[in-house]
Amino acid sequence: MKKIGLFFVSVLIGNHLIAQQCNLLEVSNDTTITCLSDSACVTLHASVMEGINVGTNTYRIENHSPCPLPQSNVGTITNITEDDVWSSVINLPFTFYYFGQPYTQLIIGANGVISFDLNRTSPQIQQPNGYCQWRFNESAPSPNLFRNTIFGAYHDVDVRYGGNIRYYVSGTAPQRMFVVDYDNVAHFQCNSLHTSQRVILYESTNVIDVQIIDKPTCTSWNHGNALVAIQNEQGTVAYVPPGRNTGPWSARDELWRFIPNDPGGGVYQLTWYDMAGNVLGTGDSLHVCPSTTTSYRAELSFDVGSNHYTTSDTVTVYVDYSHENVDFGPDQHLCINDTLSLDATVANATSYQWSRNGTDIPGATNPTYDVTQPGTYAVYVEIGMCSTTDTIQVFYADYPQVDLGPDIEACEGETITLDATPSNQHGNEVYEWSKDGTTISGATSPTLDVTETGTYVATVTNDVCTNSDTIYVHFQERPDLDLGPDQILCSYETATVVSNVTNGDTYIWEVNGTTVNTTDTSITLSGTGEYDVVLTLTRGVCTVTDSVHVTILEPIVISATPQIYGILDVSATGGMSPYQYAVSPDSYQSSGHFEELPDGDYTVYVRDAHGCEADTLVHVTNLIFPPYFTPNGDNTHDFWRIINSEYTPDADLYIYNRFGQLIKALKTAPDQFWDGTYNGLPVESTDYWYVLILPSGRVYKGHFSLIR
Repeated sequence: MKKIGLFFVSVLIGNHLIAQQCNLLEVSNDTTITCLSDSACVTLHASVMEGINVGTNTYRIENHSPCPLPQSNVGTITNITEDDVWSSVINLPFTFYYFGQPYTQLIIGANGVISFDLNRTSPQIQQPNGYCQWRFNESAPSPNLFRNTIFGAYHDVDVRYGGNIRYYVSGTAPQRMFVVDYDNVAHFQCNSLHTSQRVILYESTNVIDVQIIDKPTCTSWNHGNALVAIQNEQGTVAYVPPGRNTGPWSARDELWRFIPNDPGGGVYQLTWYDMAGNVLGTGDSLHVCPSTTTSYRAELSFDVGSNHYTTSDTVTVYVDYSHENVDFGPDQHLCINDTLSLDATVANATSYQWSRNGTDIPGATNPTYDVTQPGTYAVYVEIGMCSTTDTIQVFYADYPQVDLGPDIEACEGETITLDATPSNQHGNEVYEWSKDGTTISGATSPTLDVTETGTYVATVTNDVCTNSDTIYVHFQERPDLDLGPDQILCSYETATVVSNVTNGDTYIWEVNGTTVNTTDTSITLSGTGEYDVVLTLTRGVCTVTDSVHVTILEPIVISATPQIYGILDVSATGGMSPYQYAVSPDSYQSSGHFEELPDGDYTVYVRDAHGCEADTLVHVTNLIFPPYFTPNGDNTHDFWRIINSEYTPDADLYIYNRFGQLIKALKTAPDQFWDGTYNGLPVESTDYWYVLILPSGRVYKGHFSLIR
């Protein structure tokens, strides 16, 4: 049967490790013969652990990989619960020979040592439950070190701060192992450091293994000294692995095997049997040619003193005259940089050889081979005495070289055209586009017009190969620039054009085609005229433009012409017609003609259709009819005449008493007035009536008082 955990004898060459043998007897793994022929045979091998019937006066040291053992937390915990003590006496399950002497008992030291001395007091105490010295600086061999002792590894540890010291027996006679296990034991003083190590004694062979799982160094205590060695009773002979004598060293995952090495030993017998008990041969190998599946047993027998021991192991040779054939399937068309893994695994195959284009590939002797170049590949597989082969042709094509370029920032409302045409276009490409992981229906052209933010993937396939590229297109929000409606302003006003977007990056203003400002969010205009204002604004990658027309009207010019009497004609130019006119701020009219205005100074107001205003001062002349006069010779109001009538000196003026009698008729010349007499005599104080007839025919009537 096939063995689990099977290791063979190893030799230390330099610092290189090979697997060691862990059982007294180990035979070949089960094997299979898969092709019928006259030479369909196999040689079986048996290996015996070194040390059987070999004297233990001398040893040799080999560096090995560890044998499989039970997990660390098994076995009997020793009575070591204090620092620096020896255990009670422990009985060995088998007789163990050490430096030529047989032993059936030992004691375990708290500081990583095992002693076969049970009653020594000098130079060091080696007694059950006695003091186990921790201080040392001598190198082995030394009579001042523990005698008759295995140091594995000797250094000051203290179970009071963690860990356990156990022992147990593994295996069955005559190939048992006695194991002393220092499981995660704390260092003295450096309590955070822990050591795990084992010492293993092998029954029948007297082999000693010192296995260091993890041993750090506490340099602050006893100089960090540690020692791996075995030493005889006199302290004159010791065997020490290289680099492991007394000193401050650390180690992890290493095993030192001390093998008895007296010349002339090693007496044992190896016999091969079939399962019926028939002897087939002796020695460490057996050549067999079975025609059917057959099991074979190798038996090891040896004597130790008066005791006779045997142990055996079995190997089965399976005979299978059928075997699989290799089949790679059809030829393969691949893309450059693709790897094709060819698998020619055949049950019970004994060798493989791969070739390319008829030439063997050096080193290609595994069941699988990774193809990375075009060519014709073949494999030759041996299955015992049989063989099988297969061939496949591998073609390589190039990938479409697709490059959509770097990610794009665009402005909302723009259209971005993506182009997936490969740089190595052959004309047989098939295109597929997706946005945010969803295929775009109908998008099968080399180009794609994009108007929305998203992650776009172009997948391009030629006859064999597919490649893709990804690009992220982000559309920034377009600024909603609005300079407002066209403006019309009065001549005395200043126009301000303001951008409603205040978080732009740049502002470029143009007035009538000339750049006038490139930094502000507004612009001001003054002076009559027509202005075409354009703002070009950028924010991010967006550039927007808006325009507005500004009209600053010409000043309103008023022409106010007074007419005689109380008549005023007003006209205007400039501004925006039609106009409204007023001689008081709150009584505008559409006509510029005013009549019956009392004599005086007037502010004439003009308002145009846009609301622009202007005003001017004008004097209006009108007839003033004094309401009384006092002809008493005091030179004040002594005469009655119509003021301003001199502007029409040829007008006729008639004065009547209350009875309608004409008292006075005169002209309106500057020297014409009434002195309050009739036919040279003063008239009485009372009211009198006047009638003024202008040359135009206009008649004014009224009355006044004569006061004496």
